[in-house]
Amino acid sequence: MIRYHEALATVLSRANSRSLGWEEVALEEAEGRVLYEDCTSPEDSPHWNNSAMDGFAVAAGSVTSASVESPVTLAVLHSVVAGDSGDIDSATASLEHPTAIEIMTGAPLPSGPWDAVVKIEEVEPIRDAQGRVSAIKVKAPSKTGDFVRYQGEDFKTGALLLRRGTLLTADSVLALAALGIAKVRVLKRPRIALLSTGRELVGHTEKTLKPGMIRNSTAPYLRLALKHLGADLVQSCVIPDEVELFKDQVSRLLQDQPDIILTTGAVSMGKFDFVKEALEALGARTHFHKVAIRPGKPLLFSEFENGPIVFGVPGNPISTAVGLRFFVTPYLRALTGLTPESTPQALLVADFKKPDGLRCFFKAKVEVGPFGLTVQALQGQGSALVGPLLEANAWVEFNEEDSVARQGDWVKVHSLFPQEKPWSWKEPENFRLAAGRASSEEKPQEAGRCC
Repeated sequence: MIRYHEALATVLSRANSRSLGWEEVALEEAEGRVLYEDCTSPEDSPHWNNSAMDGFAVAAGSVTSASVESPVTLAVLHSVVAGDSGDIDSATASLEHPTAIEIMTGAPLPSGPWDAVVKIEEVEPIRDAQGRVSAIKVKAPSKTGDFVRYQGEDFKTGALLLRRGTLLTADSVLALAALGIAKVRVLKRPRIALLSTGRELVGHTEKTLKPGMIRNSTAPYLRLALKHLGADLVQSCVIPDEVELFKDQVSRLLQDQPDIILTTGAVSMGKFDFVKEALEALGARTHFHKVAIRPGKPLLFSEFENGPIVFGVPGNPISTAVGLRFFVTPYLRALTGLTPESTPQALLVADFKKPDGLRCFFKAKVEVGPFGLTVQALQGQGSALVGPLLEANAWVEFNEEDSVARQGDWVKVHSLFPQEKPWSWKEPENFRLAAGRASSEEKPQEAGRCC
């Protein structure tokens, strides 16, 4: 049995030794994909100088003395709206005969002496007999560049937009679409095969359970979770606890060449826990089996030469969830070039019992209050107890040392699922931290039995 940090280091090392390759996808399909290569701007944006306001383009030097008491009157030569070319005859325009151009937001700034835009709110229009604006009285001074969007102000040709390894979001798509980028090269999605073991398993849609049977709740959970993590589930199957059936199924999966095989169940020390030996009989190398954690201690990590890596997680649902969150997820992030997740710390609001010598990942409730993040480990930490997960919004991580995590300790907290931001401002209901730890009379909460 190895400690958590050693196991995680092995997982990340193996991920960094592998490559997924790339594919080209349409921009509309790129959200959630990881950029394969640096992306640079193919053009200037904006393409040309344009107005940031509805108003009038002026030569800034012609209105430096403008004020409400002494406005400057300018003849209006022309009107330019968004979609116009902006080409007008400027031959007669000069500082000796100052003029203005009526201009709308986004319209090109005409070439010539006009180098600023005066907001429409700062002029008094003078209309001709037909109601058109023939002149304006400017009531405030301007300086060169006022309310002008310059060519290349947002992006210049060749500028770095996004680095290799960036997770593309809707915001990324917005920027790339503005530059006419229709396709991007992204990493191929990791291909994962899911293999659930257990003669007691029936489908989660089964209405009536026979004695001794349980619904396979982890398979639909993993299918959704892996999709959320950007993986393609290429196969999902359930087999009873029979070693030869397991070996036959894994052999078939190897022919399909997935990047990862994820198994649930049959990794502990019981009579029907055969996954490690079966994988080794098929040629897999075991990197580790059993990690000093709770829940999920029997976790297995192995690898086929020139083939997939294998995660074997215990079958109890919370053990499965912990294996996915703290082993499979870091592996996928490293494999796709994403940076490790940041891990905030929170103040523990109550003592909580834990097994000495084990790193614990417990269901928890994080709140944001006037003193920052606070966290409370929930009752019901057994690895088969799903109910507390509905109340939780986080995992709290307790280090190996000691048999009690103490009130007032700073501890690591993790969102229930990667990329979630579940913690909003809320006054803690049981905020008891200002004075430090709990008194000696307070009994620590029980961690509960889990494997």
